[in-house]
Amino acid sequence: MSWGEFEEKLGYVFNDKRLLETALTHPSYDFEHGAHKKDNQRLEFLGDAILDFVIADILYAQHPEFQEGGLSRIRSRLVCEAALCILAKKLDFEAYLRMGKGEVQVAGMLRPGTLADAYEAVIGAIYLDGGIAPARAFVERFHKDFLADPDGDWLPRDAKTRLQERAQAQHLDVRYDVVGETGPMHAPTFEVEVTVGGRVVGSGHGRNKKEAQQAAAEDALDHWAD
Repeated sequence: MSWGEFEEKLGYVFNDKRLLETALTHPSYDFEHGAHKKDNQRLEFLGDAILDFVIADILYAQHPEFQEGGLSRIRSRLVCEAALCILAKKLDFEAYLRMGKGEVQVAGMLRPGTLADAYEAVIGAIYLDGGIAPARAFVERFHKDFLADPDGDWLPRDAKTRLQERAQAQHLDVRYDVVGETGPMHAPTFEVEVTVGGRVVGSGHGRNKKEAQQAAAEDALDHWAD
């Protein structure tokens, strides 16, 4: 595959194309092809830390009026899965991800968690390839609109947020518990139950705990009677 078109979208040309390839390799592809340790999980780990640092540094300079709590709240919003998914879709990440056949069949490249992970992995790859300057430039370029209006309505309110707001209105606590895990080690499926006010009101399944929690929250919103 030629990466030129995608590099043009990113605004960065890699010296080592293998880093970009690895950043866009989902664990399912790595498992099916027996490459092992050639997926994007390590780069995601690195990119997540770099993204947190860069956003924190920018917010610290832009908002001298905020104390730690306010800065942390905004940073969390700017680097959450939903925000990164929005950016990854703008860059057509789903068209370039390398995934196993099973994941392709279920449109796994469209999962928010998968897109967010790949976005962070690309940041990590840029850092390893060119250092902190181009990694920071990448974050500044694509987070520009979010940074300009961090409390804007660009971020969809996910199911967990809506459920939390509904429960808080009734002064009830919300808790998520993993009650099951099935499937192979490289691609587990988690089952989560959500409890509101001490009562189980929903359950859901997902390829990771966050995805399962969102599914459980959606189920609760559909079936929980006040």
